[in-house]
Amino acid sequence: ETIEVLEKWHGIKNINVDTTTKEGLIRAGKLGLAESGLADVVFTSYPSEAVDIFNPINKGAFFSLFRHPNERTVSLFYFIQIASWQGKTYTPHLKNMKLEDWLRKDRVKCNQGNAMTRLLIGKYKKACVITEEEFQMAKDVLRRKFTIGLMSKMEESVERFDRRFGWYDNEKRQQCFYSHIKVGDNKNPHKEVKEGSEAWKLLTEMNSVDIRLYEYAVKLFELQKDQNRIRGITQQA
Repeated sequence: ETIEVLEKWHGIKNINVDTTTKEGLIRAGKLGLAESGLADVVFTSYPSEAVDIFNPINKGAFFSLFRHPNERTVSLFYFIQIASWQGKTYTPHLKNMKLEDWLRKDRVKCNQGNAMTRLLIGKYKKACVITEEEFQMAKDVLRRKFTIGLMSKMEESVERFDRRFGWYDNEKRQQCFYSHIKVGDNKNPHKEVKEGSEAWKLLTEMNSVDIRLYEYAVKLFELQKDQNRIRGITQQA
């Protein structure tokens, strides 16, 4: 078994490993994904496991788009109602349930609450409690390892990623930027939750740690902007 490039519809190319699962990451490491040099980007929700793919010779770098945790959870609620292609996560019966009732379920609180913090520290299942030490660990991971993007500043974030990773001069960039970022081709319009509403209060309670981490990510976003500006001035001098 070897690493191979698979070309799918519209010329999109993928590698024959699934890095969206922990098992897939282990397989990718055994097959030498990093050493192959075939992948430009690895998508995963398991950063703690993803680091094992890379080594001092074949290094990787994290980047991520961050969204306000309450908005993220609401979007997930409406997305899994329609995402028939998502397998086990497809939950069409939620169309008949109120968001507030879904948020009150203990299973949802533990599995979806503070998801961003839990993923960063590798605390995946039924993590109803995040300690202050674990929160500080997540902050440290963000500060040291990640190039930060914000969904609220999508265009600026994507441009930062493109410049950071050398994609800015790609001949197809402008076309892709317009169709996927400016116009957007993967949207799922849904009702917004007003701040101060019962649903918002429930969301804030279940995402209390993630909200603190998001606020820290926003600060890092601005800090990295200043660092990039200084780096650009230095390079021009």
